[in-house]
Amino acid sequence: MNQTRIVASIFVVALLLRLSALATFPPPPLDISAEVAYWGGAQLIVHGDGFRDSSYPVYAPPLYAVFIAAFLTLFGDDQFPVKIAQTILDSLTVVFVYVVLRETLGARTGILSAGVMAIYPFSIYLSITIASEPLFTFFLSAFMLLAIYSIRSQKTYYYCAAGVLLGLATLTRGATQLFPIVFLVMLMLINRPSKRLLLSYGAFCLSFAIIISPWALRNYTVLEDFVPIGTAGGFVFLQGSTEIFFTGNALKEWPAYYEALLANGVNVPPKGSKPSEIDKFNARAGIENYKRRLHNDPVTFVSFLSRKFLRLWYAGESGRNDAIILTVNLPIYVLALAGLVLAWRKKMVLVWVPFSIVAYFALVHWVSLPLFRYLMPIMPYIIGFAAFMIISIFERVGILHSSGAIARSS
Repeated sequence: MNQTRIVASIFVVALLLRLSALATFPPPPLDISAEVAYWGGAQLIVHGDGFRDSSYPVYAPPLYAVFIAAFLTLFGDDQFPVKIAQTILDSLTVVFVYVVLRETLGARTGILSAGVMAIYPFSIYLSITIASEPLFTFFLSAFMLLAIYSIRSQKTYYYCAAGVLLGLATLTRGATQLFPIVFLVMLMLINRPSKRLLLSYGAFCLSFAIIISPWALRNYTVLEDFVPIGTAGGFVFLQGSTEIFFTGNALKEWPAYYEALLANGVNVPPKGSKPSEIDKFNARAGIENYKRRLHNDPVTFVSFLSRKFLRLWYAGESGRNDAIILTVNLPIYVLALAGLVLAWRKKMVLVWVPFSIVAYFALVHWVSLPLFRYLMPIMPYIIGFAAFMIISIFERVGILHSSGAIARSS
């Protein structure tokens, strides 16, 4: 069976598993982000004044709410059509993952990675949930593919298309808003710096800025406030600065936390403050938590950062499924680390592309709020490194004939 038929079969399996899960399991309850920013935002778009309404939530960027609103307009107030579309997108993501990893780590690695992603339980779960991850991961995987084509071909139009897709991903989840900086570093590591490379990178940044600028302009016009992407950054940074917000009952802790700040003479933003003011306050409060811990007990500061880093790889919002997440993923993490080292030893230059996005997400969410869910968009590439290690072992022991091919570099 040729590779196209194998990948098509994997796509069908991925889609059938997701549709079966959608038909079998009861709909998960909406979390606060989904209820307010996504489903609530979509309701305002369809039934209210939409983006003209100053009460439209800017906690998260708007594209996922727009995505939901399109289905509400077509099919009425029902989650089911949205989730069907997400199962299709998530299955298409599996195909993108195959192509990205084929180009970076070889065809066998791409096929094995796509096969694992097709049956990966946490991906299936999110695809049947009102959550921005399926749409975000779809855009992010498409961006990864175009980033590879950009690096390999040095064609400006690929860089522009990559900027557009990263912009769309950022308007779905704000986590990637700083990735253009990392992208430049990655380009310099792969290609020799040149005027042409810098011009192409400029075209990438311009395309990215054009995509996100209408939302920033809307916020400045309607709210008279500068909110380029969303205001979740300060909020999750503050959550990640102290253990009291690590649990599933974190929201219940906020009133007491703000009262304690007031008691200590800290001026909490009054009602009616601009979103950016609240975001900046949350960020400053988080920094103060870190400074206080470092000043009072440097040993616990190091311990706290270490625990945060470990939590990132297994912790759920409720804490009830942490053991399951760790049990499923621990072998993947071990193999992925070995696969990454092996790829570097083989000098597979394009491995910097998946590595850069993995490292970026790990750093951003280690610094902010360490939850495994936030790593889901990069799990295809962690699985890819693990798959590369498995394929290499099988080739070495003779279970597979050595392909004799190393992923092409630029």
